[in-house]
Order: sequence, then C-alpha cells, then structure tokens
Amino acid sequence: MKMKGRSLLILLAMLLFGTLTFQACFYTGPGYYGPPGGPVLVGDYDEFHVWHDRYWWISNHHDWVHQHHPDWVAHETPEEHQAYERHH
Repeated sequence: MKMKGRSLLILLAMLLFGTLTFQACFYTGPGYYGPPGGPVLVGDYDEFHVWHDRYWWISNHHDWVHQHHPDWVAHETPEEHQAYERHH
C-alpha cells in the first residue's frame, strides 16, 4: 500500500509539472499568446475567462483597451479613436 501511494504522488507531480511546462510554451507576455516560433496571438480574457483577440477588444471595449493595453492602440490616429468612440 505504501508503494501505491508513493506512485500516485509521483504521477500527480509529473502531471502538474507537465501541465505547467506545456502552458509556458504558449505564454509570451501579458496579453500575448502563441506557439513557439509561430504567430503571436494578441488578446486577453474577459471576466468570464473567454479569450478575445485584440480586434474584438478594440471594437467592443475601446476604453478598456486604452486603460489596460495602450500598446494595442499606440498607432491609432485621432480619427480612428473618434470613430470607435462614436461607434458605441
């Protein structure tokens, strides 16, 4: 019985380590995810933990983007900013 419990503990530790290692492969910084060497997906999770890309956030929560991810709209022209503000 003692060996069975130890084997289970080792298996759980390996599972946890594998999960964390796999997750690290896709994380490239706050709001940026993607496979190593592949395209970077820019976006964030909403309050229900649903992923939305940068374009969805800009179109649907423009003020939130300016507050939380100003780099996403750093090259936005004043006309584009006003268009988004009038859109909502």
